[in-house]
Amino acid sequence: MLAIDRIFGVPAHPLFVHIPVVLVPLAAILAVAAIFKKFRQPLLIAAAITAAVGGIGVLLAASSGEGLQDSVKHTALIRDHAEKGDAAQTPAVIFGVIAVVAAAEEVLRRSKYAKKIPKLPKWAPAVLLAATVASGAVATAFVYDAGHTGAKAVWTGVDGRVTK
Repeated sequence: MLAIDRIFGVPAHPLFVHIPVVLVPLAAILAVAAIFKKFRQPLLIAAAITAAVGGIGVLLAASSGEGLQDSVKHTALIRDHAEKGDAAQTPAVIFGVIAVVAAAEEVLRRSKYAKKIPKLPKWAPAVLLAATVASGAVATAFVYDAGHTGAKAVWTGVDGRVTK
């Protein structure tokens, strides 16, 4: 995988981690809001785009974190964060894929081409929406856990006082 270690001389990992930390939970919230039929299509499209970018962000964060890991002191907190960061990749990518499939199904079913594609069972949109919400909740939990352990690894021992 392509590793981006620095952006304009700054370690890339602290920048990339904010992509999934913000976008994965936001996409999960959008998926939950898509339960309301009136707003389902635009919210599912927004959730799909947000989840897909969040999934890519998790991969970028993990890749840049591996490079950064070699240049920091190996502590138990760093190892824990690295393991949880690795574990967050699969749920976040699965969430992105499911959200894109759910949005595509919703758009195609309502499009002028709906008669030309095979008809899915009536329950399929509800199952896809439920899978999107469920996978979003799981991905959010994994991303939160990875982010929390990363914050602990960075901030443990820092008391906030400025010393001269």
